[in-house]
Amino acid sequence: MLLASEGRLGRPFALQTFGRGHQQCCEELRDFVRSEVTNGPAHGNFGGLMYPEKIGERTLPDHAPALCTTSEVPHEDVLEHLEQILSHTLFRNSRRYTEVFRYIVERTLEGNEGQLKERTIGIEVFHRTPDYDTSNDHVVRSAMSEVRRRLAQYYSEGGSESELRIELQPGSYVPHFSRIVPSAPEPGIASAGTALAAASETLPSRKPRLQTRVRRGIAVVGAVGLVAAVAILLFSAYRNDPLQTFWAPLFSARGPVLLCVGTLGEGRQSAGGTPVTKPPVTLAEFHSADAQLVHIMDAVTLAELARLLGQHNKACRLASHSEANFADLQNGPSVLVGLMNNDWTERLLSNLRFTVGQDLQRQVMLIRDRNNPANRDWAINYTAPYLDITRDYALILRMKDPKTDQVVIVAAGLSAFGTSAAGKFLTDPDDMKKLAAIAPRDWANKSMEIVLSTVVIRGTAGHGTIIASQFW
Repeated sequence: MLLASEGRLGRPFALQTFGRGHQQCCEELRDFVRSEVTNGPAHGNFGGLMYPEKIGERTLPDHAPALCTTSEVPHEDVLEHLEQILSHTLFRNSRRYTEVFRYIVERTLEGNEGQLKERTIGIEVFHRTPDYDTSNDHVVRSAMSEVRRRLAQYYSEGGSESELRIELQPGSYVPHFSRIVPSAPEPGIASAGTALAAASETLPSRKPRLQTRVRRGIAVVGAVGLVAAVAILLFSAYRNDPLQTFWAPLFSARGPVLLCVGTLGEGRQSAGGTPVTKPPVTLAEFHSADAQLVHIMDAVTLAELARLLGQHNKACRLASHSEANFADLQNGPSVLVGLMNNDWTERLLSNLRFTVGQDLQRQVMLIRDRNNPANRDWAINYTAPYLDITRDYALILRMKDPKTDQVVIVAAGLSAFGTSAAGKFLTDPDDMKKLAAIAPRDWANKSMEIVLSTVVIRGTAGHGTIIASQFW
């Protein structure tokens, strides 16, 4: 399967990844898409599509030693530490994040941190016009969120032995510089322990059996109580995180998750039928066949979903809808990307409340509501110039497929714009909070179908807004 888009944006990239390490597959796909979109002349401004905000932000690992910080750091040391960070693989392969990170650090050292506003950064770093719409163009927020994530990963993975730290608090574009030093032991603890040990030498060595048993019992009860308290806290945190709640059936399932993406051509219709004898496919035909091509926006969505699964140590298998068969969907949970270009998505929607329809004469695709058949507002015209499209619609689905008895999640737009918005929604904790806000109390165990609306500005989709839902 190959990646492709309008304007020959993508170069061929094989997705034949069955049997390979899932982390390697996900990273290769993500790095390929990022390098193509951010470093090339991407028509349609695809660069803002691929990084959902606030995903995977981490702090120092739990095993870090006790530390204290000081904010008195010479500017020369900060700049030297900045270059160390930017030379790391997490940054050096992305000009976008390198430039914005260097910009905010240098402006802060110059004493101009008051100028670090979203619009100013968008104009000076990302070359936006002075009147650009920050509410719909999230380029700065997306880039800064990814810089925070990579910076946290740099420190947590031991990328630097330096005592210096550059920190970016969520919601702020002003970096903070600190020097971390080991905290001194609290006075009196060691001496008290020494005194206690010395005093114990003068005590009788006899220990009654009853006293020993009581102490052991107290220790056991205390350990059990501690484990129970930790379990309750973890369960509570998990339950209160809408992103975790939505994805829990896949995160907890055995075996890998199938990521199945639609292609520009029709699938092989695996439901049955008599095979048709065809002449052998040449290599040239194979490389240009629509059934082997994936739209770049769908590939970006696929990469972000793979990244989310990888962050939760969940293995994944990648396949196009023409490669996947019914047995693949029976083997475990799956995530389907794409609507009209994915046979498996169309099969699932056929009996649900919200389904997809077509007006072939007018080349209009629409989402239909069985409860309100007269509603034809959720539509998109495929004959319109793509840069003139201002709105798209998408479906998000989570349910147990009655034919495979496996959980399926769907991210599917009427066009690639809607699919992009659905992918962002499924991987953004803030967007998932919007879902939790309208969901019933016991939604964690329910199936659901969600209709999203998204604004599209010159080929770039924004975040989705929920306009209809069904829980059962």
